[in-house]
Amino acid sequence: LATFLDYITYGYMIDNIVLVITGTLHNRSSEELLEKCHPLGLFDSMATLCAVTSTSELYRTVLVDTPLGPYFGDCLSLEDLDEVNVEIIRNTLYKAYLEDFHSFCK
Repeated sequence: LATFLDYITYGYMIDNIVLVITGTLHNRSSEELLEKCHPLGLFDSMATLCAVTSTSELYRTVLVDTPLGPYFGDCLSLEDLDEVNVEIIRNTLYKAYLEDFHSFCK
C-alpha cells in the first residue's frame, strides 16, 4: 500500500520539478517557486532544487535525491534541459512514470 501511495505522489513531483526547471531557466526566486508547488509533490530536497544555479546542477540533484531519478535517467539527457524542451520533458517523464505505475499495478 505504501508503494502505491508513493506512486500517486510522483505525478505531482513531476509537475513540481518541471516548475522548478522553468523557474530556474527564467531566474525566478526560490520562495516564489516553492509557493507555487503542489503540496503532494513536495519532497525533502525540494529546497535544494530551488537553490541550484544551473540546469546541469538541477539534473544531478534530481538524479541523486528524488524518487523520480530513474525516470530522468532513462528518458532525458543533460542537453534536453533547455527552455524549448520543458513540455517535452514533462510528457516524457509522465509517460515513463505511467508505464512504471501500470506495470506495478498489474
